[in-house]
Amino acid sequence: MKKYVLDTCICSYVIKQKPETAKAIAENIVKHEKNKLFITIFNHAELLTGVLLKESLILRKAVESFMERLNVMYFTESASCEYAKIWSELQKRGDILDDRNMLIAACCMAENATLVTHNMKHFSSIKRLNLEDWTMV
Repeated sequence: MKKYVLDTCICSYVIKQKPETAKAIAENIVKHEKNKLFITIFNHAELLTGVLLKESLILRKAVESFMERLNVMYFTESASCEYAKIWSELQKRGDILDDRNMLIAACCMAENATLVTHNMKHFSSIKRLNLEDWTMV
C-alpha cells in the first residue's frame, strides 16, 4: 500500500482554500483512501502552532475538520535511524536543512511513504526521499 504524507504547506493550501492550488490538491486527496493519507506528528504540531498564533476559532475548526481526513504518522525508532542517516549525509556534504524538515523526511522514509509538498527545494537535498507536488493541475 502506497502511503502519502502531506506537508504543512499542502495542508495550508487546502485549509485556507487557496483557489489556485486547493482544487488540484483536493482532487488528489479524493483519489486516495483515508488509510493512505498521513500527516507527520511534526506537521500536525506546525498546524496547531499556526492556530494558536492566529487565535482564530474558524482556523481551529478548519484544521480539525481537515485532520479528520488524515492519519497521524508518529516518530518511531525506524524514523530515528533514518533521521541519523539524513543528518549525517547532509552534514558530510555541507548541506543545511531545518531539523523539522529532516524529521518529517525521516518519518516518510521509515514508512516508505511519499512526501507531498510544494516546497521541493526544502527536501530535494535528501536523495532517498520520494517527493510529489500535488499543486500542479
